[in-house]
Amino acid sequence: MVNKEGLASMMFQRFGERLLVRLESGEPVVESITALLEEEGIGFAVLNGLGAARYVRLAYLDVEQKRYEAHEVEEQLEVVSLIGNAALRDGKPFLHVHVSMGRRDLSLFGGHLQELIANPTIEVWVQPEAEPALRVFDD
Repeated sequence: MVNKEGLASMMFQRFGERLLVRLESGEPVVESITALLEEEGIGFAVLNGLGAARYVRLAYLDVEQKRYEAHEVEEQLEVVSLIGNAALRDGKPFLHVHVSMGRRDLSLFGGHLQELIANPTIEVWVQPEAEPALRVFDD
């Protein structure tokens, strides 16, 4: 499959209710998984994955300021662990995912995932749950 930008588009395979999603080089993980959840009508799911990426935008929650601090890293990285869930917020899929990223020197860093660009590939398991979960803003 090819998307409108001419890049290979996300592929997935079903294993019962579970989906194994494979994102190819250049594909954005958050955007792609969110679109898949909407297309498939999935209201709640558990997510986990791994792979490699060329870019990540993470956030760190500053609890005192009640805001996220965004951090961007653009270099070849290993996705050591990707774990989280998907729920509905305002009727649309919303991801809450954390990742651990590995550098060439084997050092690690991580945080709240805002976006991740695959390079060469990232695989994400999507385990839908029977009932939707709703997220609402909490001060």
